[in-house]
Amino acid sequence: MSQTLIILIIVFALIAISCATLNVPTYKGEKSDHFDGKKFFNPDVPGMGDFKELMTFNRKNKRAKWYFQDDKFSHSSKIEDFNIHKQVRYFHINHASVLVQMDGINILTDPVYFKRASPFSFIGPKRYRDPGIPFEFLPRIDIVVISHDHYDHLDVNTLKKLKERDNPMIYTGLGLKSFLNKFKITNVTEMDWNKQDSYKGIDIIFTPAVHWSNRAFSPRKTLWGGYLINGSSNVFFAGDTAYGDHFTSIKETFGSIDLALIPIGAYIPRSFMLHVHMDPQQALQAHIDIDATESFAIHWGTFQLTHEAMFDPIEELEEACKENKIENFHFEKTSGIARIMNSNGHDPLKRN
Repeated sequence: MSQTLIILIIVFALIAISCATLNVPTYKGEKSDHFDGKKFFNPDVPGMGDFKELMTFNRKNKRAKWYFQDDKFSHSSKIEDFNIHKQVRYFHINHASVLVQMDGINILTDPVYFKRASPFSFIGPKRYRDPGIPFEFLPRIDIVVISHDHYDHLDVNTLKKLKERDNPMIYTGLGLKSFLNKFKITNVTEMDWNKQDSYKGIDIIFTPAVHWSNRAFSPRKTLWGGYLINGSSNVFFAGDTAYGDHFTSIKETFGSIDLALIPIGAYIPRSFMLHVHMDPQQALQAHIDIDATESFAIHWGTFQLTHEAMFDPIEELEEACKENKIENFHFEKTSGIARIMNSNGHDPLKRN
């Protein structure tokens, strides 16, 4: 028996144990154009590539070597509120976790502070950089938006800490409310695509995405998506998504977007990841499709999920932007730096 097969058996056994102990989320409801009564699906989009081809690719190709990034940008004090009309301050904590501040409201996207994208502390994709804002320096959090249930986007431990400290309103796709309730996280609103809710003067709209969900052995049992977060400015958090015509539809349906948070990483091999994650060139096209005043690159350089090198996504994005003469799709190589939307510069917060 090969070492790879032994490792896979151990991983699947551990996941099976986690299924029994963590109560796998499942949605039960009426059929729709993206729910067949048992599982969710992406309308008019093929599924993932062939798993056997992925295993063959993994055997023949080594992953790029990643190194821990000691960003040294931990903030020296708690971040204060930000309340300037029609202005947004935002911090890429790293991966898909972003602190968005507008109209005196503090919003977190897919907050993950656990050291692995896994239910376990000893196995699974590990962090190659610490969160850019230590948890204790986060401001009061009013709203949390969760794109889907994958471990690198839904961290129950972080949500429990936020619940105990601030009890924010948590938005999820269909199927995750009852799951989170089992952890005594009860301030949860679950949403279907294109549904809207309002909280503390901020409108939240759950938007379509091309992806999938899976919490251990529960593939496609809960709904994935992105969010429009509308106050005096309009922010779009794309979540985790492949490229698709949903970007054009979002622009046509909801109009102008001031700031878009767009994923650019975890895309090799393309034969398998094409309908799961965008590559940087597709992310740039998504930016063009939604016609965002400003976009910012997320979902790269924290957890090694696929084969590309750590900085390949932003280097490819930078090259694509130069080729297309686009200057309003930004990124930061270091986590936790404050940016003010359309300010052409950084917010001078104190740091160690």
